Amino acid sequence: MLTFLEFYQTFLSFINYRLYTSINLVYPPKLDIDKDDAGAGLSAYLVQSATDQATLPVSEDTTTNTLPMKDTTKQLKTLPSKLATLTNTADPSSEPVAESISIDDENLDTFTSADPTSDLPQPTASTTQITNSLFNGLHIYISRETPVDALVFLLLSFSVSSLSTDPVSGPHPYSESDPRITHQICDRGRLPDQIIPGRKYVQPQWVVDSINRGMLLDEGAYLPGAELPAHLSPFVQKTEGKYDPEEEVEVESDEEEEEVDDVDEEKEQQRLLEAEAAGEAAVETSKTSKKKKTVVDEDKEAKEMAKIMMSNKNRRLLDAMEYGNRKRKAEAEKLQSRKKDLIREERKKKKVKLG
Repeated sequence: MLTFLEFYQTFLSFINYRLYTSINLVYPPKLDIDKDDAGAGLSAYLVQSATDQATLPVSEDTTTNTLPMKDTTKQLKTLPSKLATLTNTADPSSEPVAESISIDDENLDTFTSADPTSDLPQPTASTTQITNSLFNGLHIYISRETPVDALVFLLLSFSVSSLSTDPVSGPHPYSESDPRITHQICDRGRLPDQIIPGRKYVQPQWVVDSINRGMLLDEGAYLPGAELPAHLSPFVQKTEGKYDPEEEVEVESDEEEEEVDDVDEEKEQQRLLEAEAAGEAAVETSKTSKKKKTVVDEDKEAKEMAKIMMSNKNRRLLDAMEYGNRKRKAEAEKLQSRKKDLIREERKKKKVKLG
């Protein structure tokens, strides 16, 4: 192999061959030229079972309407045995690759940590079964202005019941006015001219966000023309002290803040008047505040003493951790204040529109 591209193509062909044959499908799949010209996308590929292909005769229509591809099945079939011989020559006690692959197909991988005190989360078969049937029971129509190929791939991967695209194609081709359609994906910044009652209209982000969350999200937040929610990565883990964009923030308007400040001032004045009338109560409140202050000072002194008793290496590590925590907290507070400002601006715009 002269270039990395040739190696990469052969490598992907072997992976696809293993995936197809593991579920008894023919590889490589044939391409229906007529469907491809009609804009069927991934649906133009003919997925055939290996047993059906062995029993059914080859017709003239299939040979003329499909695009010829290079047949690499013979090379790919001999590849596991070649790899097994290579591993056996390197290590005589090692098992053949084909046997290890069959064992890996039955059992899930287990992850072990170098730290004996920590436990790593292990994969379970139940979680994949739940997420793979996410769109089961839905009949979806994809408009032509959307990324059709990507949406078809995602929806078919998560067991959509039926799917059609515009122009009329797809795994289950039907027109846009078909009454079976439960969801229509469109992306023109507005609802279609013809609205069919009972059908839900969403933007393409609804599909991706539902997959990331593992559940069907509310379609009302993804209406065409509506401002979409934040598209967040599903691989980010929430940590304490770090900014969480999904956390709800209580935002008060400028008028409400002024009212709260006035109420706080009135309460403070009332408390001072009551304290002057009853000196004992004022002394008790001052004592409680002094007690709280002394407790905080004692905790701070204890931390400083423990820090002094540490070695230089541990002290530097502690300083670095405290610096990182302070930095993350400052960034989170800054982002939260920006979020509050944006919410206030949106409220002002809505008031101006209503006015």
